[in-house]
Amino acid sequence: MAEIARKLLRDKSAAISFTHRKGRSSVMVARGTPSLRIYNAPISWQHNYKYLGVTLDRNLHFRDHIKPVRKTATLYPAHLNGMRGRKSKLSLHSKRTIYLMCIRTVMTNASPAFAHAAPNRLKKLQILQNKFCRSATNAHCCVKNSILYRDLDLSS
Repeated sequence: MAEIARKLLRDKSAAISFTHRKGRSSVMVARGTPSLRIYNAPISWQHNYKYLGVTLDRNLHFRDHIKPVRKTATLYPAHLNGMRGRKSKLSLHSKRTIYLMCIRTVMTNASPAFAHAAPNRLKKLQILQNKFCRSATNAHCCVKNSILYRDLDLSS
């Protein structure tokens, strides 16, 4: 039984040292840091770790979390193209509901955790939302995004 517990700890546990440095560092822990063990099972040090669906990196920039979220959210518009495109007979309200149910839920999952991420990372999610709004409303490229959000009753 103890061997099973050690194996689970080794497979499901990791140590991460959080820091306030601006750049990425190749060093995971400071020199002289003792190795960690639980029930005599070694715990490995990692640069990032996925915990409850949120990928935490050692600087808490959430780069490694936002990238797959954006990729997943990008797949949905391609699958929903027939429902949100120019020839769609759906009302604007229905298109908004589809967006909120499918895409927005993926983008805002665990959003309080990465609310302090770098603005350029969050801007990529904003661009994805802008593209959906533009195609759902069939708006010309000259129409401001604020008008699209007002028409769809969405927040940025």
